[in-house]
Amino acid sequence: MQNISAIKINSGNGKNVLTQESLLKRKQELISILPKLRLQPDSFRSKNGKTRDEYIKEIERWLDEIEQALLSAPYEGDLEANQSSSKCSYQSNQLKKIKPQKISKPITNQDDQSHLRVVEDTRNKVKKMGGYIHLGGIHVPVCETQDNLVKWEAVPGKMFVSGGRKFSEIKFVKDTGGITYTAKPGELLKFSQKHRNKRLETVDTILEGKKELKALKKILVRLSAVVRDYEDLNPDLSDYDNKAKHYVSEIEKFTDPESLLMLFDIEQQGITDPEDFAERVAEIITTQQFLRSIDETGDEFIPELDHTFKLTPFFEEKFAWFAQLVNRQLGLGNNAYLQELVDNNYMPAWEELSAKGMTVIVGPRGTGKNKLTDYYCAVSNRPLFRYACSPDKEERDLTYDVELSDGEVVRIPTRILTAVTTPNAVLELDELNLLRPNVAKFFNSLFDGDRTVFLNDQVVKAAPGVIFVGLMNPADYDGVEDLPETIDDRSNIMQINYPVFRKINRTTNYETFSYDEALILKDNITPLKEISDDIFIKAWNNIVNFMGENVSLDPKLIKIIKDLKNIIAIANRTRELVEAYKTRRGDLRMERDISLRGTIEAVRFYSENHLWSKSLVDLPDYKPGWNAAQYTIAMTYLPHTLTYRKGKNDRESMMIILAESIQ
Repeated sequence: MQNISAIKINSGNGKNVLTQESLLKRKQELISILPKLRLQPDSFRSKNGKTRDEYIKEIERWLDEIEQALLSAPYEGDLEANQSSSKCSYQSNQLKKIKPQKISKPITNQDDQSHLRVVEDTRNKVKKMGGYIHLGGIHVPVCETQDNLVKWEAVPGKMFVSGGRKFSEIKFVKDTGGITYTAKPGELLKFSQKHRNKRLETVDTILEGKKELKALKKILVRLSAVVRDYEDLNPDLSDYDNKAKHYVSEIEKFTDPESLLMLFDIEQQGITDPEDFAERVAEIITTQQFLRSIDETGDEFIPELDHTFKLTPFFEEKFAWFAQLVNRQLGLGNNAYLQELVDNNYMPAWEELSAKGMTVIVGPRGTGKNKLTDYYCAVSNRPLFRYACSPDKEERDLTYDVELSDGEVVRIPTRILTAVTTPNAVLELDELNLLRPNVAKFFNSLFDGDRTVFLNDQVVKAAPGVIFVGLMNPADYDGVEDLPETIDDRSNIMQINYPVFRKINRTTNYETFSYDEALILKDNITPLKEISDDIFIKAWNNIVNFMGENVSLDPKLIKIIKDLKNIIAIANRTRELVEAYKTRRGDLRMERDISLRGTIEAVRFYSENHLWSKSLVDLPDYKPGWNAAQYTIAMTYLPHTLTYRKGKNDRESMMIILAESIQ
């Protein structure tokens, strides 16, 4: 392919000019290659010998050059309305501040069922280069993978004297956003999610006197220069591969004692034992390189997309509501501005947006509050940090955890401070309302426009793009604390409940049953797992709601779908009773309903025991008259009532529910 940067673009009459039309065509050609290329195995090689990742990087660079070229390319053909001379000055003023990114054409839902199959493919296509996902009419920015992360450094620590000689201990630190992280050989890697239960390898980090410290500094400076030259290497060079191999080889020499002795005249630095010093330095640099490799991409806290979570119509609606409030929190609530960014394939400049406030999700347990934030972070490429709030928390508990290590008091930043200083992170405060009001005031300055935490000895400012999310149960439930007023006043609130199961058409008075929860549960029942979601929806509407087109299914599958409907019906009944009781509107006492987690447990029991084909009368603890759904609920819900004091009342209430006629 022709190098775009080498193309000269003039105002109109020159020869060999690439117009906007031809550049756009070439851009689409490259975009169409990327998804196919990412599916290739690690062993893939292009015709010129480039690996898959190298080839992807080259295409992304070409796309970036095309974006730059489009800014000055002449256009042949009709202009779109938003490219005409009548375009308002607002756009030109705002876009000057936005850095153009490599973004493919936005992908949107095309039909009623597309929410069931488009999201993961969409995320994979835009994750690494930024872009937008469009769901429920809301634009969700997908954050770029960080390429300018703060790196771990090996720096001198405390000095001590032994036998009349001075020594210094080298420590490994990373300073980001006013927070210092420390890694010590032999101790747990508490700053890392993936390696949290592992210990950093024990190495000798003791250096003697100023001479050894000075020599180490020179070696590290030299290493940084080599690494910088390697990172700045132009992939367009004809001998790029050879030069890259050369730099990699040079970098590796710094972790080999013998190579260090050849690179540096260590003895000339006045060091009495060069071989021993070289071994210690090689170990120090090896450890530093390992620490850098741990968070090389900065994505270890980004949740994986949960394949068991489905964005059904109900959850798509809630997701869109949540995304809208998050956009407002980030300063993207101006729909015209956000739409303009999307139309022009620009990502927001997070550091220039006036972010403010918090998003709070209110809903009963088991309704998917955590799942909603997990899913948002997974599809938008954001690190997620979850912090559990409780009444016993003090303000100091929100900032640092204090531990005793080797006789020293060590302060470890909590997930709150880690999230605040991580670009594009999401800080989720679970059971936020449990914090005492005087403790909750800690967040006032963080949720205000300055987005800053003021500590006794430091000021920590939120990194660009950071999002704050709070979760809580409804305050009208008995025993649930109010959301502190200082937080309530700074928040946008949304509500989430269980998916509506029974729906009545007010015109015809015809009752139908929603497939939202059934769609989530079906993959936990072995025979239904083989049916596509689209076919299942059609079968549900035909078998349960007696509407829609007829679907030819095995009688066994029809029986299973009817049982599934009855399981959800019983669960829905418990939710109605708990809601009525906790809001003092019901006479029947019931403390705990069957949540989504509970229905998943139930259908797994149903599937594992093949209850669609069993003779129920032969099964243990069977009660005359129970159908498969009633037996399933009895075997999975009733044992839980033995684990809490008020479980006896819930057990009695469940027996009343099971005695009802479930059709």
